[in-house]
Amino acid sequence: MKQESLTPSYLYKIVSIEQWEKSLRGNELLSSPLDKDFIHLAKEEQVTHVVQKFWNEMDYIILKLASKKLVGRLIYETNPGGSVLYYHLYEGSIPLDAVEEIIVDHSASNQ
Repeated sequence: MKQESLTPSYLYKIVSIEQWEKSLRGNELLSSPLDKDFIHLAKEEQVTHVVQKFWNEMDYIILKLASKKLVGRLIYETNPGGSVLYYHLYEGSIPLDAVEEIIVDHSASNQ
């Protein structure tokens, strides 16, 4: 499939600090209510927008994920009712060993 060759090496997931701390007790990232139908992911250039839109007043961390280590079907599509393309992970999970870097950077919400 041509889309796979275009998938970035790294995708990003923004999670609450509480969600991350609870996930450390297991082998994979725990899902949030926002990820009911699929797991929302972002490309690097989309992270600032997502933070400003959804995480502005909350404590969060950004997880840099190795795309090849994600489990499930990765689809590049719009959010329901939206026009911007994002990566969504269906029928899958984010193993903790897919986390390449933990970014605690709140500069995006302070601009």
